[in-house]
Amino acid sequence: MIRLTRIEKSIEINAPPAKIWPYFYWENCPEWYGAFKKVEHTSKVIHAPGETVHISGEVAGMKAEWDGETTEVVENEHVLWRSIGGSFTGFGSHTLTPTKTGTRVTTVLDYDMPYSVLGKIMDKLRFHKAFDKTIDDGLAKLKELAEA
Repeated sequence: MIRLTRIEKSIEINAPPAKIWPYFYWENCPEWYGAFKKVEHTSKVIHAPGETVHISGEVAGMKAEWDGETTEVVENEHVLWRSIGGSFTGFGSHTLTPTKTGTRVTTVLDYDMPYSVLGKIMDKLRFHKAFDKTIDDGLAKLKELAEA
C-alpha cells in the first residue's frame, strides 16, 4: 500500500467564490501557481469531469511532466483532480467556502514521490518543504490577483 504525503493549506480571500473560481481552470493555474510552467489540454472536455491536461512543472529544482484529470467539479465550490500518468503521482482538490468577508480557499494535495525509498528520502530532506512553500506562495499570489 502506498502512503501518500499530504499538504493542506487555506487562505482567506476578500472576494466572492465566483471571482476566484476561474483561477482554478487548469489553463489559468500557471498565472498564480509557480510550480506549473505550462498546461496543455489533451481532451475535448474542458472545465468538467473527464477533462485531461499535460503539465510541465518544477519544484525545488526538480522538473516533472505529468498528465492530470479533473474528476469532480461543483462550480464555485470545489474541483477534484488526479494524476493519470507521468513522473508525478497525486490527488488534489481546491475548495471554496463563503465567509462573512469573502471566501476561504482550501487546497489539499496528496502525493507520492517516484523512485521508491530514494524518493521518500528526497521528499523528507528537500521536496516536501519546497512543495509546501510553493503552495503557500501560490495561494498568496491567488489572493493578490483575486482581490485586485
